[in-house]
Amino acid sequence: MELQRLYSLTRKAVDEFGLIDEGDRIAVGISGGKDSLTLLYALAGLRRFYPKHFEIEAITVG
Repeated sequence: MELQRLYSLTRKAVDEFGLIDEGDRIAVGISGGKDSLTLLYALAGLRRFYPKHFEIEAITVG
């Protein structure tokens, strides 16, 4: 999947379900697998151009 499509689908889901509010601090659990890393990458990309400011924290347990 190309990056622009990933960002587009991420934004669509965030907007449709109202997942991010101004000032949110989002924790993303990182296992090292492709699903959690893709989520982190998608949110980091979205953060650059999303109209609401939010922070991302990557969380690992080990």
